[in-house]
Amino acid sequence: MYKFRIALTIIIASIVFLASCKSEKKNEQKKDVVENNNLNNIKKEKNPLILTITEQNKKSVFGDIISISISGSEISNEDTVTLLINDEEVAKLELNNSKYEWNTKNSKVGRNIIEVELNKNNKLFRKTKNIILLSDITPEEYTYKVKNVYKHDVNAYTQGLFYHDGFLYEATGLKGKSTIRKVKLETGEVIHGFAIPTDVFGEGIVLFDNKIIQISWQAGRGFVYDFETFKVIDEFSYAGEGWGICTDNKNLFMTNGSAEIKVLETQSYSTIKTLQAYDNEGAVIYLNELEYINGFIYANIYQYEKIVKIDPKTGKVLAYIDLNGILPMNDYTSKTDVLNGIAYDENTNRIFVTGKNWPKLFEVEFIKK
Repeated sequence: MYKFRIALTIIIASIVFLASCKSEKKNEQKKDVVENNNLNNIKKEKNPLILTITEQNKKSVFGDIISISISGSEISNEDTVTLLINDEEVAKLELNNSKYEWNTKNSKVGRNIIEVELNKNNKLFRKTKNIILLSDITPEEYTYKVKNVYKHDVNAYTQGLFYHDGFLYEATGLKGKSTIRKVKLETGEVIHGFAIPTDVFGEGIVLFDNKIIQISWQAGRGFVYDFETFKVIDEFSYAGEGWGICTDNKNLFMTNGSAEIKVLETQSYSTIKTLQAYDNEGAVIYLNELEYINGFIYANIYQYEKIVKIDPKTGKVLAYIDLNGILPMNDYTSKTDVLNGIAYDENTNRIFVTGKNWPKLFEVEFIKK
């Protein structure tokens, strides 16, 4: 009898507990339905801004005047809209003054970002559009004349090159084989060199402020070396790939294999702005090793025996230099790879070029066709 009472008590308690759980679960489900209904009743805020861009032609060209205007039924006379071009504020627009004439000669070729911002009732609304500007000039065509030929290490997979005080400084690539070296111009002899970390594919180098700055291909790592000792004194990181690098002695310019040229600050190595290389037909991609010569950026085009001359202010491609056939066919081996490497001696105005696993380095003169 005692055991029966205990069993009955347990059964009754279980029924009460299950009923209570079911009731709580039902209440929670009901609460969820109410909350979801409340969320569904909240209307998504509509953007009151309408951004209109009127171009002169189907393809906009550097120097065109482009009309930018704003409108919107919910914009009042008291509202002010901020107009930004490439993240720089250029005008304040209102309903009674809703148009801005953008003179693109003050901008850059390639992609330009047009953005308008409205602060209304403590809420910020934005509209953004992109405009591609082609260059307004046809690039000049150049060929070359070989003035001198020097020996070059055929095992050097050249990724970066510069000249200073009688010597060439060269960076070579490939994981486990990447080096930086000081080379005697006349003989190709390596005076001093060292290997960079084996897990890094070394890319371009540049001399700045008595330091050698190097980037890497896909590791996102940059290295800073003391110019005299080659000792690592700093390291930095960046997003994306690194291909070529040069300097105008104020900023650094860096490529990533596309048409893009990043302008870097020289202390933090952060990106200040971005240019794109464009000619009168479109983007010029595969920008690789760089050299800054007399106010212009010269870039190897990867996989082609061509160099392009670029305006560092606008990104316009000003000239193509055709170096086709510069390495004689009888100098080709199974290792021979593409043209890559430009160096400039500013004291004597000499230009040097070579390639990956080339047995020769050439002093050249660019001649207009």
